[in-house]
Amino acid sequence: MKLTPFLVGGAALALTAATVTTASAAHDTNPSAKVASYSYSLDPVQMASVPNSQATGKTRIKSLPNGKVQVTVEVDGLAPFLPHAMHLHGVDGSPMDQGCPDGHADTDHDGLTNVLEGLPFYGGILTSLTTKGDMTPSSALALDRFPVADASGHLSYSRTFENAAALANAGTVQVVVHGLDLNGNGVYDFESGPSELGAQFPLEATLPAVCGGIAN
Repeated sequence: MKLTPFLVGGAALALTAATVTTASAAHDTNPSAKVASYSYSLDPVQMASVPNSQATGKTRIKSLPNGKVQVTVEVDGLAPFLPHAMHLHGVDGSPMDQGCPDGHADTDHDGLTNVLEGLPFYGGILTSLTTKGDMTPSSALALDRFPVADASGHLSYSRTFENAAALANAGTVQVVVHGLDLNGNGVYDFESGPSELGAQFPLEATLPAVCGGIAN
């Protein structure tokens, strides 16, 4: 069964994550207003033994002088032709960078790190990286407005937007991209069971795929 686009409210707010690896921060030298730019690698959240889970990529977050934020994401190895929910995760107003899940995150020992198991590492959702419209945590699972990977599993995303939480926490957020086609059948289905966020959502659609941030 192919998953149709859906929008969730309360349960989606639990979809908090953001985890990555190496990171760097740079500031341009223009004597006018400064642009703060943070670049991270995006690395797999799941163990290598999990099928179709070893995507990799990179992201850049720019805090612009006009009060806007620009986020770009490039990932290879994702499930082709499927939408991938993406978010900025963290703790609003906290100066501390969180982190990405490690090998100890799978607390129920089912071989997968789900959204809630990643929560203590990357924090809650601050911004939903949709392609259009609302970008608040309320759009955490609005799959009809998240980017879709191409035939080779490549995802390319860029959006410049106004979002107070993203602007205030640009230097400490984690970026998390979700969605794994575990059985390789080209759809998000229920063969692996429902998501812990709700029985109406396939686990495949919400599993964190890659993550990155300064702490990593």
